[in-house]
Amino acid sequence: FFTITEAAEIMGGEVRPLERGAEIMPQNLKADSRSVSSGDAFIAIPGERTDGHRFIGDAVSRGASAVILEMEYYYRNAEELDKLSAVMIPVSYTETAAARLASRWLCVVSPRVVGITGSVGKTTTRELLYGVIHEYMRTHSAVKSYNTLIGCGMAILSMPADTELLILELGANRPGEIDELVKNFPVTHGIITEVAESHLEGLKSIKGVLSAKMEITNSRTLQFLSYNNDNEALSSAATSLDKRLRKASVGFGRSDVTVSDVRQSLGKDGSPNLSLSLSGYGEEIACETRFFGKQHAKNIAFAYAVARDLGLPGDMFAESVRRIGTPLGRGRICTTRLGLIIDETYNANPSSMSYALRNALDIELDGDFRRVAILGGMRELGDETERWHEVIMSRASLFDDVYLIGSEWDRVATKQGALKGRWRSVGDFARDFDFASPSLDKSIILVKGSRFYSMEKLLPMLGVR
Repeated sequence: FFTITEAAEIMGGEVRPLERGAEIMPQNLKADSRSVSSGDAFIAIPGERTDGHRFIGDAVSRGASAVILEMEYYYRNAEELDKLSAVMIPVSYTETAAARLASRWLCVVSPRVVGITGSVGKTTTRELLYGVIHEYMRTHSAVKSYNTLIGCGMAILSMPADTELLILELGANRPGEIDELVKNFPVTHGIITEVAESHLEGLKSIKGVLSAKMEITNSRTLQFLSYNNDNEALSSAATSLDKRLRKASVGFGRSDVTVSDVRQSLGKDGSPNLSLSLSGYGEEIACETRFFGKQHAKNIAFAYAVARDLGLPGDMFAESVRRIGTPLGRGRICTTRLGLIIDETYNANPSSMSYALRNALDIELDGDFRRVAILGGMRELGDETERWHEVIMSRASLFDDVYLIGSEWDRVATKQGALKGRWRSVGDFARDFDFASPSLDKSIILVKGSRFYSMEKLLPMLGVR
């Protein structure tokens, strides 16, 4: 990797103290001081809610050996900062400086790069593709959903020098964000999973969402694109692209990769099994996975399309995908004394919320089970917030009990008997709710909401370990 002096020069920064410049720059870059381990680098990002510069001392105390910070802050506090044990690298703007460093490292390593975007399914598709392909190629992927400029930069900077394939998620809550990502980190293989109602606060309309996702095709190195053929607007936009671009449409209807015979079942212990058939690349393969939720069939198909384009035989794909478990927070099923807990706590938008509700209603078990939904609000829907929460509440009315968390539900008018109450936060709900209530015995309990509400905090209270 680069020396600290080389890294500072790439980022347009300085080194303090100068004598530390010959050391190797840490590859593990952390933006949250609480996650810093010994030998990491800490990057101070000025944020809307808090300024990372406030936590430099905490990061160093946890073992950060280098700190990337903004010059203005450094020179205001140089005397105090120079007393810390870490090397300081003042730059003009930390986020763009880190992107420059990551871009240079990407050029040095020069792997093939898969970029995954879409309104739903990005993280699951990324983890599926990584789970399949890392057995056959030296593959690197972010351990979390790092899908912003700084997030992708951190994932790239931690990439080993012998990496052959890099898998990135590309998120967008404003126009131009994915364009900026692919200009800094060009992708060779793109996936657009879906275009649906998400991040409408910044993207304004479904047309804006489509335009934002299509920015992935601005990558100067793009060779291959897989996309959701069942979305008419997305299919039309993808079809009109340069004919020289290799493309693989994915869908339940006639597509380059066609998904069929999708079946979901649960074992006696509640363990899920999702089976499906994939037709494409001159073959038909049967897949079985431990995933819950029929929507994941298409995520498997996206992973298949890229894996086949990279040269992985279909039988090897089917064998590998069988071994992959459901990611945390994305349809994981847990058996507790209460019954079945469906952990969908990772995030929520209208599309993913609808899938989760339908999947929970589709479960068939012996005996009488109550169906319970604990739903956090869906963020970043802008002017469409009230309408979409009303739609979701109408779909949740088929449950026996519905509990709502978050201010987004405040203006949803309902007289449905299923609604048991509204709370402002997970903490308020946890304080009031009787988790030992006999009424919960033999229940199917769905827990889902936007990341903002940290719905996963409820899982231990429901008996999930």
